[in-house]
Amino acid sequence: MASKNTFKVKSETLLIIVGFLLLIIAILLFHYQKFLEVVDELYNNIQAEIYKENTTSALEVNIDVDYVEQDIDNKEEAGATPNYIGFLEIDKINLRQGLLPKKSYYNYVDYHVQIMDISDFPDKVGGNFILAGHSGTSNVAFFRNLYKLKLGDVAKVYYNSKLYKYSIVNIYKQDKDGSVNIYRNEDKTTLTLITCTKDDKTTQTIYILELDSVEAY
Repeated sequence: MASKNTFKVKSETLLIIVGFLLLIIAILLFHYQKFLEVVDELYNNIQAEIYKENTTSALEVNIDVDYVEQDIDNKEEAGATPNYIGFLEIDKINLRQGLLPKKSYYNYVDYHVQIMDISDFPDKVGGNFILAGHSGTSNVAFFRNLYKLKLGDVAKVYYNSKLYKYSIVNIYKQDKDGSVNIYRNEDKTTLTLITCTKDDKTTQTIYILELDSVEAY
């Protein structure tokens, strides 16, 4: 009888030890992930400053994107088919979103990803294709997962029967005051994505991507 009790005690002790070790591992992994996030943030900030120093000018764009949690009644006219002129696709975050003409009533962040009025189109050499979108949890938060992107990640734009592939070369934040300054290499053809910063309602995040290739599709 004593041996059975001893075995039971040892089993319970072993379970406690294993549980304690698993707890320690979980805590270490959590802090390690936080450490990686801090390192990544510092690296992006350093790269942003280096990139900014190598640009000759900044383009100011008036935009006010928000972190939107409530759904917005953004239904287009009943039976209407969106007249998309292109698509933005980012495989890493499972994003595929249609793009409307600049003059469309629904080319606005409360309805779609917005092509900014000051934007060039992808086929302009040396141009800057500028897109803005909300982040958050609502039905119009098309850029909710941009925060997962890192330097080197790829975005694609389908426009005029061509596929334009871009890679991220800079990510930086600015205060949310109704406009942003876009820093880029004007010798490069670029794509700029603008959205509200995740978990920070006071800043906006700007993603600068440079063109890698153009293909027919």
